[in-house]
Amino acid sequence: FLMMHPWYIPSTDMAKKLVLISQEESCSAERRTRICHLVKYWISEFPAEFNLNPELADQIKDFKDFLTTEGDERQSQLIDLDSVPSYEWKRQVTQRVPSVSKKRKMSLLFDHLDSCELAEHLTYLEYKSFCKILFQDYHSFVMHGCTVENPILERFITLFNSVSQWIQLMVLSKPTAPQRAAVISHFIRVAQKLLELQNFNTLMAVVGGLSNSSISRLKDTQNHISTETNKVFNNLIELVTSCGNYSRYRKSFSECSGFRFPILGVHLKDLIAVHVALPDWEDKEKMRVNLPKTQQLYTILQELALIQNTPPNMDANTDLLNLLTVSLDQYHTEEEIYQMSLLREPRKPVNSGPTPAPEPKSTMIDEWALSVKPSADPTIIKKHIEKMVESVFKNFDTDGDGH
Repeated sequence: FLMMHPWYIPSTDMAKKLVLISQEESCSAERRTRICHLVKYWISEFPAEFNLNPELADQIKDFKDFLTTEGDERQSQLIDLDSVPSYEWKRQVTQRVPSVSKKRKMSLLFDHLDSCELAEHLTYLEYKSFCKILFQDYHSFVMHGCTVENPILERFITLFNSVSQWIQLMVLSKPTAPQRAAVISHFIRVAQKLLELQNFNTLMAVVGGLSNSSISRLKDTQNHISTETNKVFNNLIELVTSCGNYSRYRKSFSECSGFRFPILGVHLKDLIAVHVALPDWEDKEKMRVNLPKTQQLYTILQELALIQNTPPNMDANTDLLNLLTVSLDQYHTEEEIYQMSLLREPRKPVNSGPTPAPEPKSTMIDEWALSVKPSADPTIIKKHIEKMVESVFKNFDTDGDGH
């Protein structure tokens, strides 16, 4: 009830109703005490709601003062807002780190981090972003179907997209097919480690990046990847495929214990599916809540909340985290990345004449992950693509030798 009530009524409205009931002449001392215990439990279980909602906190403070004025000191002492810690960090959106030069940063990460260390730092970074997401962010996404006025969830989705794009850029930064194949093989090992860490969300981002059409079309590159490595990658694709409503992923995730990081997009889709399929209320007067719907939503949201309370058992290097954060701050459109791919491995000429360029697409990334991308002007892309590619390759080049 306390977790799900904002789906139906704002917390400030619920607090107002509780206070009004307690102030009625017909309210017995026993009932008022029960209300106080309910408020106490509400604060203890959802302290962030009171810290981040000043209006709600003021209402409860006024209620506490009312109890003291009425001589109900024991009941007043049940309500303690002073011990609620600050949760402002949950509303802070990660900003760019302009002091760190973008020169060489991406190659530094790739060249000096083994697959295990990179997987752990990606996990730490994404999990930290995930822990900022609150009930209100999920509710807003379901109501709007996108991240409008939802900066915390938008930042998380942007980070997911950035991982996929960074992987594509790292592959395309290499001038020869064997070098590109080595990069792909490296990230497949990263994906294996992510699976060992039970981090399915970043695993999806990595698999999505490697299966993007800008990478999958590189036939010369693919020919240099071993059969065993390809087999591993195909198994990872099968694990996170959407077939059977992500049945293989759901089975694997349900069997995990300890730290586990879900593919958030799958669970957001579940929330939307429940919301669309079932009405909030059982009657037109909106007096009876649809309890089956509430229970289904609660099951999904409670699981996500519990995951935020089970952090990964790993140590992260602050300098590496900062470097990784800046490295991922590289936005390019799908079309731009696809043009890089064409520059690396141009299309083979065919006798039947020129074939129109296929629309670049990602076969693994769902619509939820694409909802925050800005639209791009095709004429601007065409005009500046060569300059942009040159700039990106320069950023990747650590020693200026063109490799």
